[in-house]
Amino acid sequence: MSATPKEYSSAELHELFKPIFDTIRQDASARERSRTLLFEQVGWLREARFGALRIPVEQGGFGASIVQLFDLLIELAAADSNIPQALRLHFSRVERLMIGDQLDKQKVWIDRVVRGELFGNATTEPPGTPIGEIRTQVLPHADGNFRLNGKKAYGTGSLYAQWIPVIGVDEHGNRVIITVPADRKGVTLLDDWDGFGQRLTATGSSIFEDVVVYADEISAHIKSTLRAGSGFAQLVHLATIAGVAGAIARDVSEKVAARQRVYYTGPGGLPRHDPIIQMQVGKIGAVASSARSIVLGAARALQDAWHVWDVEGEQSAATDEAYVKADLEISAAQVTLIPLVLTAATELFDTLGATAIDVKGGLDRHWRNARALSSHNPHLYKARVIGDYLLNDELPPIFVAGDDVGVINDPAKTAAL
Repeated sequence: MSATPKEYSSAELHELFKPIFDTIRQDASARERSRTLLFEQVGWLREARFGALRIPVEQGGFGASIVQLFDLLIELAAADSNIPQALRLHFSRVERLMIGDQLDKQKVWIDRVVRGELFGNATTEPPGTPIGEIRTQVLPHADGNFRLNGKKAYGTGSLYAQWIPVIGVDEHGNRVIITVPADRKGVTLLDDWDGFGQRLTATGSSIFEDVVVYADEISAHIKSTLRAGSGFAQLVHLATIAGVAGAIARDVSEKVAARQRVYYTGPGGLPRHDPIIQMQVGKIGAVASSARSIVLGAARALQDAWHVWDVEGEQSAATDEAYVKADLEISAAQVTLIPLVLTAATELFDTLGATAIDVKGGLDRHWRNARALSSHNPHLYKARVIGDYLLNDELPPIFVAGDDVGVINDPAKTAAL
């Protein structure tokens, strides 16, 4: 009789991965100052098969729920906020593999994920490309295979990955997904992200020059008009911001508890006994706690929608309705969370004083990283989406990879600017 696969509780998952997170936290500030990419740290997570968290236990994974996954991503982000963002598209890809009857069809990919292999991404055309236009091409070759050519921007995590899913078009102009090994000849991955925050996410350009592609590496890309699966990647950003809030609360508490220096304008006594400082530390701690609750609440809505999708299918009206609810929950989380965490990242310095600006301490990275994360999919637009729904029952717009950003390609609209 075969043993029943082990189901992991949240406590057991934390026990498995917390020691790795604690090790990752060490020297996080120094790595940011020197721009030392996280090959070693991501390698530790690969060895522990962190990327297989959502794979069912009977398939060799950990069987984590969506809520458990986001709980762990918050903890990982508190150790180093670059890593959850670098793994964002990996986990998004895994979600797609697991829906309905896909587990059996996608066994080869599931097995690779279980071995610790990771997905990167190459979905976004370079700046200057008209929105909705895909210039990356995969065309038949005389040898019976195909060749991939094109350039993509913002390939977050690809330098840490073994497989790069690329959105391109075939010889008929149809969209396809081409998944190629990251180390195949003709694939060039650059660390040319020049933002002031999240500098170690391995976000950069991906260049494909006559890359050999085999038929089984090409799959259909459905330019979906349905919203099933949406919101997941944005919620990873929010979990990462919540982790930054946790890091801010941790750092300010540790440093105030050890602080001896006082100001003559203060009430006297050690800073940790100063009621003004206690209030500030308490406010920052409350932000971290609230941020976690907000993200996990949205994760529960996403988990509910995922179950409807899995049972009812992508075409179901029930699936669409469930994802509308999840989209609005995630948008509300984004609108609420971002100002709270950015304010806490500033109040950190009010609480600690001028010594906190020492570059060796690296405390500025919390604001820089939170600000960089907050700039993805601006929360001002999400507030408008919520307002339009509340006032007019207008449903949130549907995200389609490859159509989410670009320049205006409508002469009438351009002339109106």
